[in-house]
Formats: sequence, C-alpha cells, structure tokens
Amino acid sequence: MKSLGSIRRDFAPWSDRDAKPYILFDGVTKQFGEFKAVDDLTLTIYEGEFFALLGASGCGKSTLLRMLAGFEAPSRGNIVIDGEDLAGTPPYRRPVNMMFQSYALFPHMSVEKNVAFGLRQERMPRDQIAERVDQVLRLVKLENYASRRPDQLSGGQRQRVALARSLAKRPKVLLLDEPLGALDKKLREETQFELADLQHQLGTTFIMVTHDQEEAMTMADRIAVMDQGKIVQVATPEEIYEAPNSRFVADFVGNVNVLEAKVLRAEGGRMSLEAAAGFTIETVNAVDASPGQTVFYALRPEKLRISGEPLTGSNVVAGEVWDIAYFGHVTSFRIKLDSGEIMKVAMINATRVSPLQLTWHDRAWLQFDDDAGLVLTR
Repeated sequence: MKSLGSIRRDFAPWSDRDAKPYILFDGVTKQFGEFKAVDDLTLTIYEGEFFALLGASGCGKSTLLRMLAGFEAPSRGNIVIDGEDLAGTPPYRRPVNMMFQSYALFPHMSVEKNVAFGLRQERMPRDQIAERVDQVLRLVKLENYASRRPDQLSGGQRQRVALARSLAKRPKVLLLDEPLGALDKKLREETQFELADLQHQLGTTFIMVTHDQEEAMTMADRIAVMDQGKIVQVATPEEIYEAPNSRFVADFVGNVNVLEAKVLRAEGGRMSLEAAAGFTIETVNAVDASPGQTVFYALRPEKLRISGEPLTGSNVVAGEVWDIAYFGHVTSFRIKLDSGEIMKVAMINATRVSPLQLTWHDRAWLQFDDDAGLVLTR
C-alpha cells in the first residue's frame, strides 16, 4: 500500500475557529459506585480525524469508547455525534461500529460470510451485500481469501477481516479498541501505516484506544493523553512529544530525562537554571517563572551528545557509563552523574562501526544545545 506521507499534515480542522466538531463529549462523567472512571471530561473530535485515546490501564479510555458505542451510559454529561445527542440511543441505532482487540470472528464462517454478517442482520438485499463485501475485501487486499475460514489466515489477515467487517456497514465513526494488540511487533509496525493510510483514503472518523505510544504517534492526527479519568493534554503527535505540558505527559510519551532545577535568571527569552544534579542549564525555552522557583527540565535522550573526551562550553555534565544497550539503529546509554542521578542518552548508529569507544564504568561527558529541552512548571 502506498503511503500518503505528508498529506496527513494538511488535515488540521481543530486550528480553524469556524470548524464544527463532529463528536462532542460535554462534561461527561462515568461512575461505578464511588469510583469515577471518567471525570467531568470535555472533548471535541472532527469529521475525518484519526483520533487516539492514549493512557495506562485504568485511565478511563476504554470506558469513554464504550460510552460512545452505547455499551455504557454516562452518569452525567452529554455525547453528541453530528449534532445528535445520543442519550437513550441503543448501540445498534448509533452511527458507529466497533472493532475489538480479539477481532471476534466467527470461526465456522468464511471470510466472506464474516464480513457480510452485519449486513445480513440488517436484511440488506443479497446482491447489495455481495457488492459491498467485494468492495471492502478489495479495500483491505483480501479479495482472494473470501472462501477461507479465520483459522486458515495469519494474524494480520484476521485483523483485516475484522476491519473489513467493521467498515462494511459504512459507519460514520469507527471505534478501535487496541486494534493491533494481537499482532507481533514487526507486523504491528507494518499494519500501523496501512491502517492510517486506509483511514485517510476512506475519510471515515476513526477513534482508537491504545496504551501503545508508538501506535498513537504513528497513526493519529491528534492524541488525547488520559490519566485517572481526565484528559491531561490533547495535541498532535509532534506537539505531544516535543512540547508536553507536564512531567506526566513528558514521561508517559517516549523516553525523557526530567531534571529538577531552580531558576537563577530569566530575561530576554532565556533562562539559567541550577539543576539539582549539580550543573547549570542554559535554555532559550523560557517560561513564566521567578528566580528561586522550582521547575523541571525535560530533555529527550536523543537531544544529548556523548563523548569519552572532556567537553567544554555550556550545558555540560560528566558521569560514569552505567549501562549500555545496543538496538542496531541506536545505542542507548545510562550515565550515572557524579550527583548519583541517571541520565539516558540515545546515539544514532549512522555508521557500521561507531567512532565512540565507550564501555561500562568509563568516564563520559554529556552536552546539549540551549534549545534542546523544555522547562516545565508542573
């Protein structure tokens, strides 16, 4: 399947003040006894968007999806799709369909009959069913597997059958609950791009629940990071990674070094920080903070340079090589600073033989640019 590449970057209705949300969660709360699975949550999603709900187990993301599908009712608040309040609307009358993690295929039915099942339940004419099934099987590249049963397919093929069955009814919104969780790592990586490209080809609104950061970053137009029933940040993958609004988001999405520090000076868009780890940080990414105030400096491992020779200049700190992990395309170092803190460093292996000859317990120096990290106040 040909990748759509940069086409996705042109899709940004949330930046248009006149754009109307397609899906609205308005002050939604869901309680189970005294426990609030979703807590006074408000969220807008736009038509044609691939939206990801990202968070750890128990954060409320699946409950939110189930309320949209109609499997759970909100304790308070409203859920609206395309201007229609869904209160009291049963699942089978909602313009949504859900693809479950388990795929839930009928083992005794062929691929063709699995895909056609929902259409037959709606008593669609037989010739229209055949045409629709043929369309969606060609869409997911399974037209030559129509007569096979699920146990005769690979994991990736079963995933595509489940997707075809979900799309056959042409829902306005497709809900995906951990859609790639049953696939092995390599197949999951390949399927991420296929699924994202298919969604943009169809223009259907997709809402995906996942705890996998890579899945969300690869496929979604926007991501909502959730914690304890609340949304912590909603933004594009780039913004979530490069401009997290809190330590929680910075730490949850990707690897990061979070250094506690006090503000020394802040003027002209620059800041000087005294890190608790015992060195001075100079940054151009100033925030509204006063001298003496405690802040946190978030620095991604790939933004650091590492050397076995002493480095000079600003934003330099030394330590001892504590751990090394070789991943092929990148080597990960854990450096124990003289203060005892551990700093994570990621070095891209751009050549077959690394010019950096560092091993365990060697002395190492780290350096980063003044625009490499982000100052956080919470």
